[in-house]
Amino acid sequence: MNGARAVALLLLFPPPSGAAQAALTPADSAILNSQPLRRLVLAPSVMRRVSLLAAGLDREVVLCLRGAIRGDTAVVDDFVMPDIVASAADAVQPLPCAPATTLAVWHNHPWTGPDSSFGVRTPEDLCSLSQPDIRSVVADSIPFAVVSVGRTPRPIVCWWRRVQAVINRHVKFLPRFPRQWLEAPSLAAPPPEPARSVP
Repeated sequence: MNGARAVALLLLFPPPSGAAQAALTPADSAILNSQPLRRLVLAPSVMRRVSLLAAGLDREVVLCLRGAIRGDTAVVDDFVMPDIVASAADAVQPLPCAPATTLAVWHNHPWTGPDSSFGVRTPEDLCSLSQPDIRSVVADSIPFAVVSVGRTPRPIVCWWRRVQAVINRHVKFLPRFPRQWLEAPSLAAPPPEPARSVP
């Protein structure tokens, strides 16, 4: 990767050790130590495209994020959409992403307002994994899960390593970790200037 390209990529770090997660059992520790991928990188074009998609959808969809592995880092530069069996505002049932080519599974959570029954007060609260989400992540062998909260003034994205979902598989929902979410700049941009004629 040349310097300009490396700067352009968005680096997403895992949380510091011991941050906001359940106590580790010996089996959990073994699982954690066995997973070589610790970081996720999204190319800026991927980040913008998934954010635009999430902003315009009123139901959930799934994308299979693809790319390359460099050391302990998954570098995402493309995605495909699997066949969707069913989709609603609060659930999605896709066919599985191909484990051999998928580095992360992305899905969106459309923001429809606060929901006291689930403790959701802000769009940031919706950046979490529900029990069905956790079960799907645990059942897969795909290293990362990514969620975008859409229909908000600014794109919100959060992510988890699969091992974090495995370790926290008994919780009702898995919230975002402090260093594993971001609120991106607004997608609204001024229209491009018309091309100037050359004298």
